[in-house]
Amino acid sequence: MLDELLVAPECEPVRKAASAALGQDIAQWWGALDDRQIFLNSNAQFAIAYYQVATWARIAPLLPEIGMVAGYSLGELIAYHVAGALSASETFRLVRERARLMDEAAAGINAGDGCMVLWRGRVSPAALAARDRAIAEHGLDVAIERRNGEEVYAGPGAAIARFVADLNALNPGLVRLPVTVPAHSHYLAQAAASFRDILAASSITVPGIAVLGAVDAMPVRSREAAIDALSRQIVTTIRWGGCMEALAESGIDRVIELGPGNDLAKLVGVEHPQIAAHAVGDFRDYRALADWLQ
Repeated sequence: MLDELLVAPECEPVRKAASAALGQDIAQWWGALDDRQIFLNSNAQFAIAYYQVATWARIAPLLPEIGMVAGYSLGELIAYHVAGALSASETFRLVRERARLMDEAAAGINAGDGCMVLWRGRVSPAALAARDRAIAEHGLDVAIERRNGEEVYAGPGAAIARFVADLNALNPGLVRLPVTVPAHSHYLAQAAASFRDILAASSITVPGIAVLGAVDAMPVRSREAAIDALSRQIVTTIRWGGCMEALAESGIDRVIELGPGNDLAKLVGVEHPQIAAHAVGDFRDYRALADWLQ
């Protein structure tokens, strides 16, 4: 996932900033991770952050004026870098702090592995009623609202396992996610409170471009609102469907997903076909973005 971005000359400043935050060369760090370690929360978050910040460094010079920025989960923090409110160095430092706090909160409840599950697909009203009962019974939270009833639930790994066992026959489309923290749930309340303090002491500034708050799909245009949004989203449902609607209502006609992957670009395309949406990875060469945008 990171190999090309670790050697690209235009990403060298990002590599230096990431290495400084890690306390070691990021290429050596990445190369030493095994298949299990890659999915540990702190490693996964830092790897995704590097991918997104480095990809942004590559494509930013190719882009026209940007109307709005939005971010999904960790991506909301990266959005403030894109919007000019955070340097790369400060972004990587905050990514590490955020992951550390989330890991500490998860350890306090013995969260285990597989702490999130994706619910999707058409099911009967009876299955939906059974789902809602199981969510309450197992103490899960709605972590992310995506589209048309597609949702992600979060909770301790053992509770997620019981939920999947109870509901799998009613919805074979359930997908347990390899996530080691119950993100965007009440289980991370202490992490959210501590991260608010860290953000308040950080160098985050007023974003130069409006950033959509993921929990309410409202534009963030002040430092105080940014701090509130980035801390609240750790413990509150992300309403991604609302963010997509806000993009459409604002007259956005083209969307670029930094990645990795193109899941969010596909969601936008399905929900709002009037918006042309692509991920950077959809192009064989990232420089082809310039041709697409003309």
